[in-house]
Amino acid sequence: MSVVIRYEECSGCKTCYDICPLDVFEYDEKEERVIPAYPEDCWYCGSCVLDCPKSCIDLELPLSCL
Repeated sequence: MSVVIRYEECSGCKTCYDICPLDVFEYDEKEERVIPAYPEDCWYCGSCVLDCPKSCIDLELPLSCL
């Protein structure tokens, strides 16, 4: 997985859901939280990481990106 959300720190504000240009995130109504539903589509732009008000999102870059 390339997008990691630390849910114990997440406020559920949906900023990552709103800001992602590739719609990697979905909102899980049952769990009442954002989930990285399509991490394989992530471009690693870092928008979610930079805009998260709680700084609770990390990107795990694949070795091919290094």
